[in-house]
Amino acid sequence: MTRGLRCLLHGNLEAALLYNPLLMLILAGMTIYLLYCVVVVSARLSRLRWENLPPTTSLGIRIGVVTLISVNWIYLIMRERALS
Repeated sequence: MTRGLRCLLHGNLEAALLYNPLLMLILAGMTIYLLYCVVVVSARLSRLRWENLPPTTSLGIRIGVVTLISVNWIYLIMRERALS
């Protein structure tokens, strides 16, 4: 278990965000997706589809994901060095 997740489970959101911001972003996204799934299944609505995205949108999403991971990784390295 990571320190960020441990802080989150103990209710300390600020510390969890400082330990690993990307983890918090992923968990928030998963929560929103779970709520969306509950609403769609319980109300029997049609699901959103991500088919046939334009190539520029697909490229933008890929670049965004790689950038988010890289920036989070750099942040974690710099934070660990600052604490040492």
